[in-house]
Amino acid sequence: MAAIYEPKGMAREYSPLACNLYRGCLHGCRYCYAPRCLRMEPEQFWAGSTLRATVMDDLAREAPRYAHGQPVLFCFTSDPYQPNEDGATRQALLTMTDARCNWQVLTKGGTRATRDIDLFVRSRAVFGTTLLFTDDADRRQWEPNAATVEDRIVAIAQFHDAGVRTWLSIEPVVDPDQALDLVAQLAPIVDEFRVGKLNHHPQAATVDWTAFARRLVPLLEDSGRDYMIKDALQPYLPAGAPTRRYAQADAVPWRDGQLAL
Repeated sequence: MAAIYEPKGMAREYSPLACNLYRGCLHGCRYCYAPRCLRMEPEQFWAGSTLRATVMDDLAREAPRYAHGQPVLFCFTSDPYQPNEDGATRQALLTMTDARCNWQVLTKGGTRATRDIDLFVRSRAVFGTTLLFTDDADRRQWEPNAATVEDRIVAIAQFHDAGVRTWLSIEPVVDPDQALDLVAQLAPIVDEFRVGKLNHHPQAATVDWTAFARRLVPLLEDSGRDYMIKDALQPYLPAGAPTRRYAQADAVPWRDGQLAL
C-alpha cells in the first residue's frame, strides 16, 4: 500500500494528497469518522496507536516523486501528534522536506507540534489545527484525550509568530455559538478558516444549520481571513453567498488537479 495517496469524498476538499502514519488514535474523539472508514470498532481504534508497517520506508521511496508538487496532508485517519508519538512524525516531515515536497499538518496535538516549527519554516509548510470549542469542558466530553483548547491556541500562536501559515478546521461544528466565537477570537493568529457541519451523529439533528450559516458568512467576511465553507454545509447558505475566499493564489486548495476557485 502506498504511503502517499489521493483522498476521496469530503477529505479531498482539504487536500489532494495525504499520508497516514499511524493506525489507531489515542485522542478518542466521539465524532471521529476514521473507525467507520477503517471498519474498526471505535473502542478498538481508540485503544492504541502504532506506526503503520513499512510506512517510513515507503514514504522515503515515494516522496521524491512529489517534489514541488501538490501538498501532502498528515494525517486524515489518525493524528500525527498523539500523546505516544516518539519522533516518527518529525522523521516523516524531514523526509518530505529533504525531498522538497509541499506538505501540511492537521492535528489536535497542540504544543506537541511546536518542536517541529523549524521544519515548517524551512519547507514553508502549513500548520492546521482542529478546534471546535472555546469551553474546555465540552472539549473533554467530545475529545477526551486531545490537547486542551488553551494548548491548541498557544500552538497556533507560536506557529503564526514564526511566520508559518496557519489554518483552523472547525469541523465538525458541534456547538454553533462556540464555532462562531472561534472565528471572532482567533482571526488575529489564523490565516484561514475551514468550516464543516457535523454528519452521521445524532447531535447534528439538534442544530439549525440554516441559522448557523447565516451568521457564519458575514463573520468570515468581516474577519479578513481566507476561508472555505465545506460542501456539506453549503446547501444551508443564503442564496448567492460566497463559499470561499483566498487572497493569495498560492493559498487556494487544490481539487481534482485544478485550483478550487
